[in-house]
Amino acid sequence: MKNFIKILLISIVVACEQDITTGLPESDPLVAFDAWLYHSATPQTIDIYTTNTYFDSSEPVGISGATVEITNINDPVDTYSFTEGPAGEYTWIPLTATDTFATIGGVYSLTIDIGGTTYESLTDLSAVPSIDSIYWRFDEGDAFIEDSYFANFWARDLEGKGDTYWIKSWKNGELLNKPNEINIAYDAAFSEDGDADGLFFIQPIRELINPFDFDDEDVLINPFEPGDSIYVELNSISQDAFFFLQQVQIQTARDGGFGELFAVPLANIQSNIFSNDPNEKVVGFFNISAISSFGKLFTEDDIRIIEE
Repeated sequence: MKNFIKILLISIVVACEQDITTGLPESDPLVAFDAWLYHSATPQTIDIYTTNTYFDSSEPVGISGATVEITNINDPVDTYSFTEGPAGEYTWIPLTATDTFATIGGVYSLTIDIGGTTYESLTDLSAVPSIDSIYWRFDEGDAFIEDSYFANFWARDLEGKGDTYWIKSWKNGELLNKPNEINIAYDAAFSEDGDADGLFFIQPIRELINPFDFDDEDVLINPFEPGDSIYVELNSISQDAFFFLQQVQIQTARDGGFGELFAVPLANIQSNIFSNDPNEKVVGFFNISAISSFGKLFTEDDIRIIEE
C-alpha cells in the first residue's frame, strides 16, 4: 500500500497518462457469504462463493456441495433447510403462500458445512414500524439548487432503545443504491448517542430517500417532479448489521483524488460469520430483516410545508 501511494503521488506531479503497474501481491481467495434474508413468504437465497483478486473482474466462482441450515435457538422446530440450485446458490422455498420465513423476536443461528469446515453466525429478527405516509417539500431555487421537491417519509421508531433500520428507496422503479444513498438509522437518528427512542425519524433520515444528483455545474438536480413515483422500504436490521453498513459507507463512499491520501484505508469489512478454523478469514454477512413499505405517485396535492 505504501508503494501504491508513492506511485500515486508521482503520477499527480507529472500528470502523465501512461499505464502503471503497481505490483500488488496476489492474495489467497476467501470464502464469501451473501446471507441477507427477509421475513416474508417468498424464497430466500444464500450465495456462497470465492472472492477474486483485486484486478480480476470476472464473476466469482460459486461453491457447491455445502449444507446450509438456519435454526431459531429458542425453538428448534423453527428450522429452515436450504437446497442447492446453481453452483453456490442455496434456497429455502416456502411450502404454502402463507409459509413465512423466520419469526419476529427470534434469534437465529446460521450453520454452513463445506467439506468438513463449519461456518456459523447469529442474528436476531426484530419488528419494524409501519410507514405512515409520504409527502413532498418544495424548496425555491438559488445559485446552488434548482426549484426542487424533496420526498419525506413519516414513520415512528418503535419504543425501546436500540432498534436499528435500513431505509431503502426506489424512484420510478429504480433502486437508489449508490454508496452515499445508504440510509441507516439507530432508533430515530443516526447513532446510538443521544435519546431518539420512540420518536419520528429525524428530517435528514426522512429525506435521504431522495436521489441527490448534480449537473456539470455542481447544481443539485430536482429530485422529483409531478408524475414521478417513489417506493420506500423500512427494514429492521440487527445492531451488528447497522455497524456493518456504516463500514460499507466508509469503504465505498469515496470521492477519489487527493483526498484519498487522508481517507480510511481500504480493507475488508468485518463479517459476523466465523469459521471453526481460527486461521481462516471469511467475508460477507448474515441478517434477517422484517419489512414495511409505502409507495406513492407524486402529484401537486402531495406538497406540504413540513415543520419539525
